[in-house]
Amino acid sequence: MNGAAGDEQTNTSMTAPSDQDQWSQEDMLTLLETMKSILPSQDILKFKTTESHLDWNKLAFKNYTGPVCRQKWIEISTEVRKFRTLSEIIEDAEEHVKNPYKGKKLKKHPEFPKKPLTPYFRFFMEKRAKYAKLHPEMSNLDLTKILSKKYKELPEKKKMKYIQDFQREKQEFERNLAKFREEHPDLMQATKKSDVPEKPKTPQQLWYNHERKVYLKIKPDASTKEVKESLGKQWSQLSDKKRLKWIHKALEQRKLYEDVMREYIQKHPEMNLEEGVTRSTLTKAERQLKDKFDGRPTKPPPNSYSMYCAELMANMKDVPSTERMVLCSQRWKLLSQKEKDAYHKKCEQKKKDYEVELVRFLESLPEEEQKRVLAEEKMVGQNKKPSQASRQPSPLNSGTIKPSEKPKKINSAISLSGYSFNHGSNLSSLTGVEAL
Repeated sequence: MNGAAGDEQTNTSMTAPSDQDQWSQEDMLTLLETMKSILPSQDILKFKTTESHLDWNKLAFKNYTGPVCRQKWIEISTEVRKFRTLSEIIEDAEEHVKNPYKGKKLKKHPEFPKKPLTPYFRFFMEKRAKYAKLHPEMSNLDLTKILSKKYKELPEKKKMKYIQDFQREKQEFERNLAKFREEHPDLMQATKKSDVPEKPKTPQQLWYNHERKVYLKIKPDASTKEVKESLGKQWSQLSDKKRLKWIHKALEQRKLYEDVMREYIQKHPEMNLEEGVTRSTLTKAERQLKDKFDGRPTKPPPNSYSMYCAELMANMKDVPSTERMVLCSQRWKLLSQKEKDAYHKKCEQKKKDYEVELVRFLESLPEEEQKRVLAEEKMVGQNKKPSQASRQPSPLNSGTIKPSEKPKKINSAISLSGYSFNHGSNLSSLTGVEAL
């Protein structure tokens, strides 16, 4: 980004031996302060460009020559983020000199407590030397595989020894960490928790958080990877009934989130947050499962040929998928016109039944859910041309069926099986049948 020559020069200088021990913190801060004083007032160039124009001899002080000052600057600058102006980098460099262990390097502090080894690593460290001596021809990778297998086969009673040692040292580590935080408040970064409401979790996330605690009680030494793999397999095999439980929990949590978020937005207009921007917490499959549980009818095939193919394919499980449609087409052509007409009549009847069932389903939903279902129906049918039968006037328009007394309103425009529904239409008049 700053030129190959500049990068090459920096990389070469990086290999020079460090003389950190010869420089006091005060001397390093003096160097940085002097560098700031000779920078141009409008420092807007890339840091490498400005750095290349510095006269290092002017920065010499005490027993430090210009080249020594330049070398020390290179050492310090490797610890801070690049691709900014030199003024900004020097400010970061000053902070690093004052607190060299702050941030990501906190764990390198000589007084920072050491994390305890996990039960498996205790077993590994205890047995590795023995197995390495017994099998000198084995690589480290092979030894690790053997010891990992041996640990998994270990009886629970023997494994408990390593688990108890780990838990005891973990408690000691937490006490020492709390003491370290008290003694070094300047090194601990202030992690101010945002007061913005937490986004709702998905059904799988809620289930995972619950099951993870149970799993770790049974297997406290399990790795994160092992937990994820095991629970991921369990989730994929979860029954629809159990999955629905977590779907309902996720929807309840989302409703609560929306209420809290609405209140938060009113209190913080300066944040320019918008309502309803959070994506759905349910996947398409989870939404379909919930709709099915709530009584949403299954959409029938769009035409008689599709219905015939669906019936035929139900008995074609042994036929390769690439051959099924070809076979369906061939058999359809062999049908007489009378048989085809029978399928057409059956298909049209299924469409009418579906419309009745859909109206019932819509009437059981709140307004927001009604809009969602109608929008989904529109997306499915928007590219389909209405059949000849669907263009015929509905029984409602001909006066043969009376609408219900207090039909619900649907504030949407949609077309189901060829019927057009205008804004504010009654549910009972959507399909030309009385809503039951």
